[in-house]
Amino acid sequence: MSTFVQKSPFLVNLVAENERIDEEINYKTRHSDKRKQEIKTERKKTKIIVSALQEENNEVDRLRHERRKLLEEEKRLKAMIEIEKLNARKKDDRIKAERAEMKRKRVKTTSRQSLNKKLIEERKEKEIDFLRAKHNYQL
Repeated sequence: MSTFVQKSPFLVNLVAENERIDEEINYKTRHSDKRKQEIKTERKKTKIIVSALQEENNEVDRLRHERRKLLEEEKRLKAMIEIEKLNARKKDDRIKAERAEMKRKRVKTTSRQSLNKKLIEERKEKEIDFLRAKHNYQL
């Protein structure tokens, strides 16, 4: 056969060629549908993963916020403890100062009392000496 005849469209089985083309189209369609279904499935999986990550991220943010609050509360409590310690020291110092003041007053009072007793004794002796001299009384 000549090259001209070999290229003739009439030599091809048109029904078989048509079936081959239909089969090819069906194959592409099936693969396309399958691929579309795979893409849908992947998108659903991705959505689920993204939502889970967002929830996890929200949970992490919530936990961070809660941790921050706890740290602030801890700082506040530490400050209050320090203030209480300071107040206790001040109270101890005030009590010590009051005790020292009371002791100083007691010592002052005692020294005044002993001085007054001494003065009274001296005055009594002077009066006795004066009365002895006046009445000419000798021991």
